[in-house]
Amino acid sequence: MNRLLPYRGRLAAAMLALALSGTLQAATPASAPDTIKVGDYSVQMATLGSGNYTVILEAGFGRDLGVWRKVAPALATSAKVVAYSRAGHGKSDPRPEAPTIAARTGELEQLIATAGLKPPFVLVGHSYGGFLIRSFAARHPEQVAGMVFVDPSDEQFNVELRKLDAAAVDKDSKLTEQFMPPKFHAELRSVQAVLDSGKLPFTGALPDVPVAVLTSVQKREQPQLFLETPAAVQVWRTLHERFFRGFSNGSHIVTAESGHNIHQEQPQLVVAAVEGVIAAAESARIKRVRDAARAELLRRLEQGGSDAQMAQVLEASGFGEADINQLGYELLGPRKQPLLAERLMKASAGRYSTSDNVQDSYGEVLLAAGKPLEAKLQFMRAITLAEAQGKNEKVLAGYRANLAKAEGALAR
Repeated sequence: MNRLLPYRGRLAAAMLALALSGTLQAATPASAPDTIKVGDYSVQMATLGSGNYTVILEAGFGRDLGVWRKVAPALATSAKVVAYSRAGHGKSDPRPEAPTIAARTGELEQLIATAGLKPPFVLVGHSYGGFLIRSFAARHPEQVAGMVFVDPSDEQFNVELRKLDAAAVDKDSKLTEQFMPPKFHAELRSVQAVLDSGKLPFTGALPDVPVAVLTSVQKREQPQLFLETPAAVQVWRTLHERFFRGFSNGSHIVTAESGHNIHQEQPQLVVAAVEGVIAAAESARIKRVRDAARAELLRRLEQGGSDAQMAQVLEASGFGEADINQLGYELLGPRKQPLLAERLMKASAGRYSTSDNVQDSYGEVLLAAGKPLEAKLQFMRAITLAEAQGKNEKVLAGYRANLAKAEGALAR
């Protein structure tokens, strides 16, 4: 049966490869891992690097933390990276409870609490680990900033393959069971129940955070298992594409250069995917902060107040003159709130008293509000400032055109 060892495979194939090899990866992601006491059990854990995001690496079926040795060090240059071995794997103590997806999720929750790991988390799951990070994310969506799925298992895979050849699927499953070490039988049965039903044993929507899905479509010249055949590989790719479409922000990376273990054969793809998700998560965080500041600024504008109070409101917002100008035009135009636009731009003109652009913008708001005399004074101030600062003729022409509009309105 050694001829089965080289195959690429999916979840069942990965488990069968483990069974046939009879060994786990022993290398750790960077240096000697820590062992942390979680309740009554020791858990093998390695922590590397530091950063605003905590990357948690979840290995595939039957694998320990050593499988991330080509990924974790590179990620640790910009983030805190945590790899661990689930109960009964590597140097982690086994536990008496049935190793279901729910139990494995509980293990991760306990580890996070005991180790004091702080969100935001970026979860990275390979194969079966994809199920586990989905389970955690469904339980704790507010803690998850991003997810990376490395050739992830899909609960619909066997269901779809059975439509092509049910007997071949059963044959693959029997081989997996036949050669799986006894210590993994209980978890295998739990996973097989998911694959047979096509449904995961948990509910709850996943957070719509930045994601990356990595899919192997490596071609086998002589497929030895049904799930290696071109038809099965196309099903795999289609399921990944469908899963990816459930998110609004991310990337789907397809590779034919590596098999199921992309993180070991093309680790640079995984590293780049995680870094991309972190960058997107940070952009999303900045946008949330800005949106909150913007909402607070609008709320304070609606309340009104003295010139001094409005100046304080602008300072507290953290926005620069370009941001305020943009909001002023938005209030004047699409939002049709000229009173708030005038209040905002008056405060901005006071704060940026030497900015010709701000004075001109305030003048435009005043003109739109039916105050041509006040607008004329603002346009004249903008022209004076621009001339003193040596602005080009194109800028001055724009200000003079606005001044002409104000004088025309006064003449009517």
